[in-house]
Amino acid sequence: MFAPDILSLRQFYATPFGEEVRSLIAASIQHLWPDIKGDALLGIGYATPYLENYRNGTEPVIVCMPARQGAACWPSSEANMTFLAHESEFPLRENSINRILLIHSFEHSEPLSAMVEEMWRVLTPGGRMIAVVPNRLGFWSRSSRSPFGYGRPFSILQLRDLLSEKQFTPTRSSSALFLPPTHWRLLWRLARKIERIGKFLCPFFGGVLLIEAEKQLYASIRQPVVVRKKYVVSIAANQPILGLKS
Repeated sequence: MFAPDILSLRQFYATPFGEEVRSLIAASIQHLWPDIKGDALLGIGYATPYLENYRNGTEPVIVCMPARQGAACWPSSEANMTFLAHESEFPLRENSINRILLIHSFEHSEPLSAMVEEMWRVLTPGGRMIAVVPNRLGFWSRSSRSPFGYGRPFSILQLRDLLSEKQFTPTRSSSALFLPPTHWRLLWRLARKIERIGKFLCPFFGGVLLIEAEKQLYASIRQPVVVRKKYVVSIAANQPILGLKS
């Protein structure tokens, strides 16, 4: 399965077109998670363009980039908070992360079931995840003008079934990118209005789907119930990333 590498992803988001795409998706993520103060956040895939809004608090924000994609240091002006890992084996302790954001990840993952199980393992009880994936019903999954035109697209029912099967409880879902994947700037000037209209009239026909799910232990008998913890850790440049196994 072809997947964009780190260079093509960085180049896409460095363009005006990529920035417009980022801003619309980021607004949808921000709507679901307006404030995560005090929560440890893990980005999986190429999530760095969407994490800047969550770096103002004291909570740690770290990024796992899959080996096949490659990795880049982030943030550029501070201590590196990214690490390279296989999608089915995160070097993180159990119950060490409060939130997970996946983008450019689900659609390219071959061991998808194993990755979802790993997410369950590292999330705290009550922890939440958001996956952003290409919409099988949208135009963006059929175009090569963006990274969302590669990999396996999903329907909202497929996402809910996948997460429910792995003991997650889907809580909320939405979509974004109701504009077609065009570079026509005049149309993009109307993007915010078109997004609002699209979310109201046909909420699951955007170019990408967003689904939020929660780790609720009463839905599973595989693990004992433990108290949810907040992980507020300051990470110095010469210290290992939060939760890394020794």
